[in-house]
Amino acid sequence: MYKLFTFDEATELIPAVDEHVRELQAAASDMLALRATVGAMDPNSVGARNAVQEINFLLSQIHENKVELDRLGVHINNLKNGAVDFPSRLGAEVVCLTWERGQDAITHFHRLSGDTSQQPLPDHSPNPGGFRVEA
Repeated sequence: MYKLFTFDEATELIPAVDEHVRELQAAASDMLALRATVGAMDPNSVGARNAVQEINFLLSQIHENKVELDRLGVHINNLKNGAVDFPSRLGAEVVCLTWERGQDAITHFHRLSGDTSQQPLPDHSPNPGGFRVEA
């Protein structure tokens, strides 16, 4: 079972989620760059061994941030874009409130089944008219 967020709860978590997603993106980017560098090195060189240790460190950072996001109850939808889903409820339907790094607020949601394209919230206020998001 997973946590269902109210709009306000999801909004309050944005700063913490933003920090973890930023760290995930940076570590993933650094790791990919190092992997490309290691591929061009002599595998027995000191530089290659140091790069592999750095990759392992970055992997642990990625894992720690992912575990923390899981603990918070949010889901990474697209790491490249920094898109995060907050499970929520729209009436009787479970949906995901969506947010991307760089956005000031949650403005869209998507359904879990059928058409999963993002749909704008009817109103961007914490209690949008006709849109009741609750746990």
